[in-house]
Amino acid sequence: MALDGRRILVVVPARGGSKGIALKNLQPVAGRPLVAHAGDLVATLPWVDRAVVSTDHLLIRETAMEAGLQAPFMRPEHLSGDRIGDVDVLRHALTATEADDGSHYDIVVMLQPTSPLRRAEHVTATVEKLIHDGVDAVWTVSPTDTKSHPLKQLRVDGDGRLDYYDPRGAEIIARQQLDTVYHRNGVAYALTRACLLDAGSLKGAAAAAVVIDEPMVSIDTLADLAEVEAVLAARGDRPAVVSAPRPKRLVVDIDGVLAEAVADLDYAQAGPMRDNIARVNALHAAGCTIVLFTARGSATGKDWSDVTRQQLERWGVRYHELKFGKPPADYYIDDRLTTLTQALALCGLGDPVTHS
Repeated sequence: MALDGRRILVVVPARGGSKGIALKNLQPVAGRPLVAHAGDLVATLPWVDRAVVSTDHLLIRETAMEAGLQAPFMRPEHLSGDRIGDVDVLRHALTATEADDGSHYDIVVMLQPTSPLRRAEHVTATVEKLIHDGVDAVWTVSPTDTKSHPLKQLRVDGDGRLDYYDPRGAEIIARQQLDTVYHRNGVAYALTRACLLDAGSLKGAAAAAVVIDEPMVSIDTLADLAEVEAVLAARGDRPAVVSAPRPKRLVVDIDGVLAEAVADLDYAQAGPMRDNIARVNALHAAGCTIVLFTARGSATGKDWSDVTRQQLERWGVRYHELKFGKPPADYYIDDRLTTLTQALALCGLGDPVTHS
């Protein structure tokens, strides 16, 4: 179902790096990774011609594809830093997608995974307003609480001196003097091809807004994740398309992951790493196949199998297979390298250590 005959591309930007929350775009909310929530919602929009994920991370790419998003390209390294703007990412996504399928898209819609409270009608209203108003771009916004109004903000200089951020703040006596202001909520951005490619702008010369009055949270912190969970529980809402994350076959090292590193390769002296053992056990309980693969004895030829099995039993490690013979190395390079916390997120699980 096309909107006014326009070809529409949805881009879900989801890089791997994040300073606030590690692999934020894979964090689970209501049992689904954030990037999967975006894919679930796109599946309910009949007017979308193509929806792609822009990511530099293979695990995010795999998760997004499982949720129905396409991944015809990987985001290049020079567009993956924390100081890269949305325009550069969207321009690359548009040109890379068109190079892949030979199509010409009239409208680009950005859906950031960090706003999982969005509804399909919010996104549709954004695109419809772009078309009907004939503007360059439309953003979704939320009213800003008067407590956070710009005219009530203060600044403190290097000497500790206090002043108004805006001198007009000195004139404010009552909140009734404050005009309503708005802030971006990250739910949706829609912009024309010319705005993105020719003007190189997210806003253009003429922009409009879709105001959303219901609670919206753009996730930056663990507290934001908890707030989103609370809002979803309160409104009894869940993604339109919900499927249980498929169990993964996980190969897990022992020393430095489940067992503390020891000097002189005397593994009998190793102690347990309890937090990581709890994470492995949670993955095991979720249906993941846990394969422990160790280099113990590979360099010396000594048989550590009995000691290792006894340690694993004593520490309560739950696993399916134990394999010896991993080659010793200074580093291991793998295209599916992940941490235990990232594996938990891929399986839609919270961290049993930090969420206990």
